[in-house]
Amino acid sequence: TVGVISTGDELVPPHVTPGPGQVRDVNSPMLEAMLQAHGVKVVNYGIVVDDEALLDAKVRQAVSQCDAVLLSGGSSVGVKDAACRIIESLGSLLLHGIAIKPGKPTILGKAGSKPLVGLPGHPVAAYFITKLFVLPLLNRLSGRQESSYTVTARTTQSISANHGRAQYHCCRLEYRNGSLWAHPIRSKSGLITTLAGADGYFCISRDCEGLPQGAEIQVTVTTGE
Repeated sequence: TVGVISTGDELVPPHVTPGPGQVRDVNSPMLEAMLQAHGVKVVNYGIVVDDEALLDAKVRQAVSQCDAVLLSGGSSVGVKDAACRIIESLGSLLLHGIAIKPGKPTILGKAGSKPLVGLPGHPVAAYFITKLFVLPLLNRLSGRQESSYTVTARTTQSISANHGRAQYHCCRLEYRNGSLWAHPIRSKSGLITTLAGADGYFCISRDCEGLPQGAEIQVTVTTGE
């Protein structure tokens, strides 16, 4: 059982039309769908405003009722970002920040034996951290083994990379002239449409400064998830 909490003054439920300075809470339904497809029971605790006392109470409730807790938003450095302090107060803060793009401000901690993960607020970043770290962690805890399906493709264009961080890109796949080609989806990590139009994703390693057009890559296929 995994608890999901979204935090932020700017968030409104998905069915509500956002007003000035507001955005829909995309991450909660996305995370719920990903976890349920993985065979996990999800408890959605809704949206909590940027109030540390309220958020602390909600996280403690989730820890008491669930085997793991995902906290979406509030992982960056800022006056209102209390996730790091709350996780540390509940047990152990294991890390704050991963050399990955998108998803750098990720937090990992534990309350006793229960994992606490602070996910970035941007949907694409939250997706990749859940896909690359949270689901394998849940597999490990439940004794489950799972493998991914990859295909070899070539990039349709050159791609620059942020040196020092593993960089993940969504892409569309196309067969052309007997070869499989990957079209990188160039978009911001705050747009859920980046994921909706993707057939898979690939990684540029942290010690690589980019890929030339036609470079051979391994694409993890996500179509049908």
